Amino acid sequence: MQTTDKQPPQIPEKEVKSDRATAIEKFLFNRQILAILLSFMLFVGGIMGYFSMVKESDPDVQLAKAIISTEWSGTDAETIENLITDKLEDKIKSLPGIKKIKSGSFNSFSLVDVEFKAEAPVGESIQKLRGKMDDAKPDMPPESEGRKQPEFEQISQQDAPVLTLALYGENIDSVVMSDAAKELQDILEQEKNVRKVDLAGRREEVIHVQLIPPRLMELGVSATQVRDAIQAGNMDMSWDKVRDNAIGGQMRLYGRFRTLDDLKQLPVARLNENRVVRLEEVAEVRQDLERETNRAALSWSGAEYVPTINVDVVKVPGTDSIKVINDSLTAIENAKQDPNLFPQGMEYRVINNDGEYINRDLFNLGNNVLQASICVFIILLFALTWKEATIAGLAIPLTFLGAMLILWLGGQTLNNMVLVGMILALGLMVDVFIVVLEGLHESIFVQKLSFDRAAIRTVRLNAVPALAGQFNYDSGDGTFDGNFWLDG
Repeated sequence: MQTTDKQPPQIPEKEVKSDRATAIEKFLFNRQILAILLSFMLFVGGIMGYFSMVKESDPDVQLAKAIISTEWSGTDAETIENLITDKLEDKIKSLPGIKKIKSGSFNSFSLVDVEFKAEAPVGESIQKLRGKMDDAKPDMPPESEGRKQPEFEQISQQDAPVLTLALYGENIDSVVMSDAAKELQDILEQEKNVRKVDLAGRREEVIHVQLIPPRLMELGVSATQVRDAIQAGNMDMSWDKVRDNAIGGQMRLYGRFRTLDDLKQLPVARLNENRVVRLEEVAEVRQDLERETNRAALSWSGAEYVPTINVDVVKVPGTDSIKVINDSLTAIENAKQDPNLFPQGMEYRVINNDGEYINRDLFNLGNNVLQASICVFIILLFALTWKEATIAGLAIPLTFLGAMLILWLGGQTLNNMVLVGMILALGLMVDVFIVVLEGLHESIFVQKLSFDRAAIRTVRLNAVPALAGQFNYDSGDGTFDGNFWLDG
């Protein structure tokens, strides 16, 4: 009985020669120390990048869009339209690249909304729009008539609040709660990276001057005279320095009304040398809450609605949303300990917190990476060996850490767009790792090649197909192709 040893399949001489590695291939794939150092760098750098990257809900998308608002108290909508809104539109409509202009004229103020086309350069378009606004100012009524300077505000994706609080309390006077909200607004605006804090549902105490028409007609005083007298009398003025041989000093006129009685005693007209008409004779002057323009209410867990004041915190674009939210909540808690800032009986509740959504998305990403690593490990453990399974299971999280490092070094932020792209990339990595490790297993255990030659052969056979597969991933409906080129 004759026995023969089973010989492994012979590799053609041409294929053996083709497996010879170039200097670059040896350096990249056959250097164990380089692989260890690179893995360590990706691990440490990825951890540093994750904790150092700015985390926000939406990326900072620059929009070529702005709103111009002009206030002119006491002026009717038709006059605002003719003397303010039309003047601005005549100058602005000549700008190139404008997509649409929307305007509105209301009692006492004007709004002009300008939007440029998507391809228009943002910085240049906004600068030209500011220039046109300045060109329209000479055609408007002078500021001496009560018109204020036009206000320019560029619209940004980051204008949405990252934190919204509701202040409420039973048996708390609305004036007291409004004052407390104003104090909290000032405290929050002092926090780092807080751009502004908006209040909704708050009513300020203002001075109401309600004219009495019969008295005006009886004394022969017009409403314009009353308005001009109030505007002219309610101002402080700095005068020149006064100097002599004895003393010297700066003279200043304190003309603003310090008390309600000062305003009531304001002279508004002179009938003769002995008769001066004062404001309290022709108008009812009182201090009260301003007219209600908006209202906020809160109902929690089916309870009755209670009046609230909403506090919206808007962060500086490009800053960490989670840090801004945590700093703001800490400032609120500190203010709550001070009874002078936080009245007894007043409470607050968080209505919206972007940090919760960001942390949830980050948790989902980490959970997906962990599940993918476990699934790939189990599949390769039964299909190949424990070595290939371990390598693939560790390579997936290591690759994500490397992506974090690259994004961090590139100045990117960790936002929803980036997280969606990384989740899409997870499917690509799983396919590539399985294919590459299967090819490496075949070269070592079937073809009986050394590890160095097996690594080079596997890369050469699978690099181009794997790369082509990534670019054509889900090309049937274009889901990945549309998101691949989006800049996070």
